[in-house]
Amino acid sequence: MKTYIALLRGINVSGQKKIPMADLKTHLVELGWEDVRTYIQSGNLIFKCTEGNPVQLARKIEQK
Repeated sequence: MKTYIALLRGINVSGQKKIPMADLKTHLVELGWEDVRTYIQSGNLIFKCTEGNPVQLARKIEQK
């Protein structure tokens, strides 16, 4: 299982595109990813999964 970092741009900046980090974490756990962590209110994520294609991972995050 690999560890990935996702840096989501424009999340929770100046009160715009506000997403609670707990909700963001829940969405990734629903994808079956493990050890999902967020960093402050930035939209930055760390997670583990067995999938190996970063492009597919990015698409899944976008769809969620």
